Amino acid sequence: MSYTHHLLLLALLAIVLLTSCRDDFNINAVKSEPKLVLYCMPTVGDTTNILLSRSLPVNHQGQVISIDGARISYTVNGRPATVIAEGNGLYKAVARQTVGDRIHIEAEADGLPAVSAQTTILAPVSVGDVSTKEVSIYSDDYEGAEDYLQLQIPFTDPAETKDYYAVQVRARIFQDRDGNTYYYPTPNDGVDTLEQVVTVNTESDPVLKKLNSIDYDFGYDNYNYEDFYVFTDNAFNGKTYTLRLNLNKIYDMDRSQRISPYYYVVLYHITPEFYHFVSTIGSLQTSDLAKSGLSNITPNVGNVSGGIGMAAGYAAAKSKPVRHIYEE
Repeated sequence: MSYTHHLLLLALLAIVLLTSCRDDFNINAVKSEPKLVLYCMPTVGDTTNILLSRSLPVNHQGQVISIDGARISYTVNGRPATVIAEGNGLYKAVARQTVGDRIHIEAEADGLPAVSAQTTILAPVSVGDVSTKEVSIYSDDYEGAEDYLQLQIPFTDPAETKDYYAVQVRARIFQDRDGNTYYYPTPNDGVDTLEQVVTVNTESDPVLKKLNSIDYDFGYDNYNYEDFYVFTDNAFNGKTYTLRLNLNKIYDMDRSQRISPYYYVVLYHITPEFYHFVSTIGSLQTSDLAKSGLSNITPNVGNVSGGIGMAAGYAAAKSKPVRHIYEE
């Protein structure tokens, strides 16, 4: 799955999350009108996906409806792009985009207010070679140490700007002819090589570990939205920083040994609106109190004027694959 398609999947999940919140009051008394929901994550390249849907008012029930037949204007530094309808609310803007380009989007559909948004194409921040290390981390849940495989990923932050990031770990997996997946090729010959997103334990990294024991007591945890871990350069502006990402060890029952797939690290350089949107959704998703209605977290609906959603530029840099060798 491409980076852009994966980010659009995150956007779809965000739509479901934002439209599924409940509270214990007379919701039929709340008056609201449907709006256009727009998601678009431009980056360097020739095409950009745009996702349009209709919001579900809080006093209505049903499914989020995709919008076809919308009128969309997409410009790069003021130059109009060709927009192609793909169906099911998905559109494709065709235009060459490079670092620093300004993107402006307008969309309207019959019966709904027009929306607009703008963003900037960012430059990627490259990552160095990934190293691996076996570590033991104390767990509040188990009241003891747990073993992890730690990936250490260095990168250098630009000094002249305040920067926002997200990191994601993926593992290479093999799928055989029967649809079974493995972390290594099998005698049945892997007919397809896929990437699987991996959950990260953030306890070893200061910029990713945002909570303390009091936060845990109040029902929060450190897991970010859909294993997409956002952070800023506040602690290391202009310096080289090494992320420390802990992964669960994998034990192969057939081989009776620890195994390591090939791991990749993807570092996303994201715009401020991207960071704030994802971090707010993640806070709502990981707060037990908010989900039970005992505390309020107001969702940040992004930077779409007149509607809901987000238009946010990004750039992705992918590390070389790394595989840990366990001693026999």
